[in-house]
Amino acid sequence: MKKIVLFAALTMMSGSSFAAITETCQQYFNDVDALIEQASKTSDQAKQQMDAMKPQLEQSKKQLAELPAESQDAGCKQGSAALAQMKQMLGVK
Repeated sequence: MKKIVLFAALTMMSGSSFAAITETCQQYFNDVDALIEQASKTSDQAKQQMDAMKPQLEQSKKQLAELPAESQDAGCKQGSAALAQMKQMLGVK
């Protein structure tokens, strides 16, 4: 449960709209989407939590898209580092 809460916090920090995001952020969100999909397969409870988080993630993406490219890249690089740590904690590749 703590891992899912941490994941939720991570995804809420991130964001970007697919129309105006940098390549760095696009890769980050692809990685987040893949982790959501993997986590959803672990249990029904995890799937429900991931499904509930998806609208928040989409909102975050839109907000990030409004930032300049440099700010997007900086935020997504931090998010990618945190995501890598989370994957390591979860034992996910």
